[in-house]
Amino acid sequence: MRFIAAPEDGHKEAIVYKNRSRYHALVALAPVLALLLSLLLLAQPRSVLASEDSANGSAEAAGQRARFAKEFCGGSEQDVAEYKEKLRKVLTEASQFDTRWQAGWQRGDSDAIQMRALQLNSPSEFAVRVKSNCDRIKWQGDNLLRARPPK
Repeated sequence: MRFIAAPEDGHKEAIVYKNRSRYHALVALAPVLALLLSLLLLAQPRSVLASEDSANGSAEAAGQRARFAKEFCGGSEQDVAEYKEKLRKVLTEASQFDTRWQAGWQRGDSDAIQMRALQLNSPSEFAVRVKSNCDRIKWQGDNLLRARPPK
């Protein structure tokens, strides 16, 4: 409530701003409404979206690792193609499998350039890294192909 002096008679009268009180009520309810809306939106589909994002990310990482394995670990074109098809059957939730695989493969190009530079500048360091990376990539590839229990 605000009091304003009326110029003609000098008396104060109460003026209530109804619109302002509605505004304050909406402002007070906004966080609650936002929370309820977010809970409704995120309740069920989030796990589906998370698993889809995870599967797409796995496809991209696998493409990058396959590029490295082909270049430095003695993998053949046939090995890569077979691995890709096996992985496609495992990552059924990946909505963009081929696109993400290709993006990973292309990221592997810059890895290959760096490794070739290391091979020229420090052959012993190159050999150590290739061995450890190839062992790690083999383990990751096998692990990714392992059957998972349904959720």
